[in-house]
Amino acid sequence: MSKANTSPNKSLLTVSVRRRIIRVFAVTVMLLYTLFTLFPFYVLFVRSFVSTKDASDLHLWIPPSQEISLDQEVGNLSVFYDLDLTDLKTALGIAPTEFLMSRTTLREVSEKYNIPEENIKDYFSGFYTYNGWMNLLKNPGFFGAIGRTLIVTIFSVAGIIILSIFTGLGLAGLKRKDQMAIYNIYLLQMVIPGMLILLPQYMMMQGILGLIPGYDEKGPTRWVLQLVGLILINIKGTALSTMVFTSAISAIPKELEESAKLDGATEWQYLRYILLPLLKVPIVSLAVIQLPLIYNQFLEPYVYLDPDNSTLLPFIQSTVGQFSTNFQVIYAAIFVSIIPMVLIYLMFRRMFVQGALAGAIKG
Repeated sequence: MSKANTSPNKSLLTVSVRRRIIRVFAVTVMLLYTLFTLFPFYVLFVRSFVSTKDASDLHLWIPPSQEISLDQEVGNLSVFYDLDLTDLKTALGIAPTEFLMSRTTLREVSEKYNIPEENIKDYFSGFYTYNGWMNLLKNPGFFGAIGRTLIVTIFSVAGIIILSIFTGLGLAGLKRKDQMAIYNIYLLQMVIPGMLILLPQYMMMQGILGLIPGYDEKGPTRWVLQLVGLILINIKGTALSTMVFTSAISAIPKELEESAKLDGATEWQYLRYILLPLLKVPIVSLAVIQLPLIYNQFLEPYVYLDPDNSTLLPFIQSTVGQFSTNFQVIYAAIFVSIIPMVLIYLMFRRMFVQGALAGAIKG
């Protein structure tokens, strides 16, 4: 009797404890996954405040600000920390015509120009900690690179989607031999490495753009045409976009189009009010895939755009010096370059999730 009475309570307690363990385990796994996902971004942010001389050390928090040594040479500060000597002379009251030799120390500058050492230390206050951010935000090319990156990304993604819809509409069903031939040509791109066509593609694009007056001279006309050329390269038909929209449009019943035309709808009205709403999931799916790829492009902008007209990644690469590299600027620039993508994800997170789960649930 005693065993029979205690058995249900024991069983109930076991189920309750098991659920609690599963819940704790699930929460622990999610927290650890979140920690490991966000940790690289956190380290990247901290690294943007770590001076180049300490770049080989791992810091889990922003290091305390260090006072600059007056025995530092002006040339070393200019090379390793991108010190602007013109700003230095202006801030310390040194005539712009004065020449500071690279081996001159800050102490020698203080003695030669009768500048109190405290004034020099005040000017360099927080220099090691905020050097990367100061150099990055003072660089006008950085904000231009962000703007050009966003322009290329937005127009490229929109162009890919629009052209892919019309391509899928023309190839839907694959009933004719010419449709199959075109479809197979698109799929052929999957086995052709992009590097093999880079040079002929570059020569062809230069030949086309060179026919437009003003392209051979540096200026707004050349820069705009370069961006247009880069966008045209990005929106050319791909195997993925062709497969996605050809398959999606082929799955839509033909009776919908016939019913719309019987009701007096034109081709554009059918496309706008019937086809596009049904293609919401393929559109979001393709945008989720193409958005980070185009935003993080390096090779194509590096090849097709002038250094003064570059996008983000080529701009960041240009901060690498021939003899030295200011790692603070690179880390700060990479961290800032991530922010637009994070904001886009936060604004359209529901659409991204819907695109990622496309096809997972039927009905």
